[in-house]
Amino acid sequence: MMTVLEWLRPFLDSLFGTDSIISTILIDVLYVLFWTIIALVLLRGIRPFVYKILRVNRKLTRNIKKKAVTPEETTYAHIDETKRGETISRALISILRFAVLFIFLMVILKGFGVDITVILASAGVLGIAVAFGTQAVVKDFISGIFFLSEKTFLVGELVQIDGFTGTVKEIGLRTTKIEDWKGTFFIINNGSIGSVINYSRDNSLAVVDITLSSANDYQRCSEGFAAFTQTFGLKYPEMTEALRYIGIIESNEMHATYRFIAFCRPTEHFGVERNVRADLLAYCQTNGWILAYPKIVISKESENGK
Repeated sequence: MMTVLEWLRPFLDSLFGTDSIISTILIDVLYVLFWTIIALVLLRGIRPFVYKILRVNRKLTRNIKKKAVTPEETTYAHIDETKRGETISRALISILRFAVLFIFLMVILKGFGVDITVILASAGVLGIAVAFGTQAVVKDFISGIFFLSEKTFLVGELVQIDGFTGTVKEIGLRTTKIEDWKGTFFIINNGSIGSVINYSRDNSLAVVDITLSSANDYQRCSEGFAAFTQTFGLKYPEMTEALRYIGIIESNEMHATYRFIAFCRPTEHFGVERNVRADLLAYCQTNGWILAYPKIVISKESENGK
């Protein structure tokens, strides 16, 4: 490109004089401006280009997912594939942008007569030295590649890593960012991630326990709760199966605990538990059942200490 711009030198020399420094500066500016525009166009085009490729892949996989047994499985499969496409696209966009910027820098240097062969060779040697000195970074990078390829967790999924539970916001090649419901960000190096609990891959289970006082009739309460679940059905759209009454899971002379369960869409069990608990409390109040409450028994000792 610099050779092509040199054709303008006679014209510029006629304006500013032979071998004018202004002519050289203008040619250099036009050279940098041309490749800058090319780089900007490529950088802006990377995202739609990558998304277009992923959309084609999702169309291909969607045809395969139609073989799922139930509509719910088809829906989850499509959502899972969409999340995977978003996760891979972010990493791929970052890599392509870095490649464009590196090539842009090399082209600019070559245009100004710099021997980029030496730079590339030095970069290769430096890269090896850095690799040995930054093994942790290499470990993070390799772990990130495996997380993306094996789909251990994806952007938008609810996971638990190192005791922290939250939604995956970003999976980079070096770090993973998770945000919990309070807005707290947890950033962890990929190489430091051990076991992962993923709550978004299958239906979640809502478990609701309600504790009533022992003053209530156990048999009557159990029969009432069984009737309650029969009329409850799929009250909330997040539920995939009707609410079930399990029975008494704990009892003593003070209280009895009754348990209910309901299968829900992935990660939707939190809201269902809150709603079912409120419905059960209202049902108990309607029937006049007494909830358990702490009791303190105080006894006065006699004079002889008995």
